[in-house]
Amino acid sequence: MTQTKNSTTLHYQQLKPEERGIIRASLTQKLSLRQIAKRLHRSPSTISREVKRGTVQQRNTDYLFFKAYYANAGQAIYEKHRANCHAVSLLKTCRSFFMQLTDALKHHPRVDSIDTFVHRFKSAHPQDACSSVSTVYRYIDQGLLKLRNSDLPKKLRRRVKGTHFHKRHNKKILGTFIEKRPDIVQQRTKFGHWGVI
Repeated sequence: MTQTKNSTTLHYQQLKPEERGIIRASLTQKLSLRQIAKRLHRSPSTISREVKRGTVQQRNTDYLFFKAYYANAGQAIYEKHRANCHAVSLLKTCRSFFMQLTDALKHHPRVDSIDTFVHRFKSAHPQDACSSVSTVYRYIDQGLLKLRNSDLPKKLRRRVKGTHFHKRHNKKILGTFIEKRPDIVQQRTKFGHWGVI
């Protein structure tokens, strides 16, 4: 929800623990939800949902039940909801795909590359969940699959889009660059000091 505070727009900010404490103190002072929302520069709907979420049933000294809002209860419920709020790993949703991919790439002689296998799997199993080619390469780099870069002979030729640096672990070092040769090589006084004129 978008709220305004001194002409500054705030987008999707969760309530902080100290704000929940202010809500508790304000309710004790018998302030309305709109007054609390104005004090915290929040939407009244946000305050209403928070009060409903953090209201728990208690007993007083006469053992009579009553309901009241507690900041600790609201914070605990919020943290519990946040702990369950995450994306499900593709390794679980696409388990069949990754098992068949591993078998296909380790098969001798190998017929498929990652690209061809992904396209063939999508055509043969349109109803099943399938990972993208980039995700497969990323999972291999992270060591999440039973595949290694040595199983992918054309991996080094693949160009990775984006601004991040792609580190090539299997890059072959053939020698020192010509620009980094010592100056004595230009004199060609020893055998092997050949250079470009």
